[in-house]
Amino acid sequence: MNSRKDIILVILGALLLVVGSVAYVQPGLIAPAIPGEDDQKVAIAKLKAAVPQGEAYPATPRASLEDNVKDWLSPEENDDNWDYDLFTTIDVVWDPALKEYVPRSRKAEEMPPFGIALVSVGHPTYTFMLSHSSLPRGKKEEDRLFSLRNVKTKQYIDDCKLNKPVPEAPYLTLKKYEVLKGKDADGIPFTRNVLTIDDRQFGGIVEIDDEKPLEFTGRVDIIINSTTDPAWTQTLHAVGDKFTYNGAHYVVKGIDLPSKSVTFDKSFALNPKKPKKLINDPQTLVVPAPATPVAKPKAATPPPAPKATTPKK
Repeated sequence: MNSRKDIILVILGALLLVVGSVAYVQPGLIAPAIPGEDDQKVAIAKLKAAVPQGEAYPATPRASLEDNVKDWLSPEENDDNWDYDLFTTIDVVWDPALKEYVPRSRKAEEMPPFGIALVSVGHPTYTFMLSHSSLPRGKKEEDRLFSLRNVKTKQYIDDCKLNKPVPEAPYLTLKKYEVLKGKDADGIPFTRNVLTIDDRQFGGIVEIDDEKPLEFTGRVDIIINSTTDPAWTQTLHAVGDKFTYNGAHYVVKGIDLPSKSVTFDKSFALNPKKPKKLINDPQTLVVPAPATPVAKPKAATPPPAPKATTPKK
C-alpha cells in the first residue's frame, strides 16, 4: 500500500513540474503578461488622449472654518413644532384641551364654543286648555259655548260649540263635555270640567280641563337651538339621542327635569389635519331663567315754586 502512495505522489509532483515549466516559458498563458517599458509608454499616452466618459461628480462647497460662521442647516420644522436638534431637547408642557404633552413653542389651540343652547326641557303640554263654558238661559246643552286658551300664545278662542267646526282652528272638533265630581286622596270634594277634543293635527283624542294644561308624562321634549344660527333648532327626547352640527357629534348623556338641565357630550377634531384625534367636551346646559323686567325709575317731582310775597309797608 505504501508503494502505491509513493507512486501517486511522484506522478503528481511530475505534473506540477510540467505545469510550472510551461507557465515560465509562456507568461501570458495563465496570468496576464507584464508589458514592457515601451508598451507602458504607449498605453499611458492612449489613456491621456481618451475622452472621459460618464457623468461628472457634483461640486460640493466645503464648510467654512472661520469663527462665528454658521453654514450648517437648521433642523427641519414641522406643523406640530416637534423640532429635534442634536444637543437641544424640546421643552414640553401639558395641554389640558388635547390631554397630551406638546412643545411649549406650539401655538395653543383654542377650544371652540359649545355651539348649542338649551331652550326648554320637560314633558310636552297640549296646546289648548279649557278656559270656561257658558249655557245661555233657556238653551239646550248642545248650545253650550266654550272658550279655549292657547297655552303657548296666551290667546283665546271663544264661542266654540260641540260638533261644530272651530273657525280659528279648523283641525279641532269638540266632541263631549262633562262635569266630574268626586273626592281626592285627602277626602276633599272636587269638581272637574272635562272637554273631549278630536285634534286632527295632533293625531288623536285628548281630554282637557280648566285646572291646568295637559302634560304627556310618558314623553320628554328637549328643544335646543344654535348659538350662531337662529334658524337652526332640534328636538330630542331621551338619553342616547345623537345629532351632528358643524362637524361635531353630540350625544345626550343625562336629563334632570327638576333643575331643567341636560348634559351633552360633544366630540370633535380640534386639529383638521388629525381627524382621528377627537376631543371630548361634556357640558351641562340649563334652561335660562326668564328675564325680569326692570322697573323704570320714577321721574323726580320738582319742588313747588316759592310763593311770591308782598313786602309790608
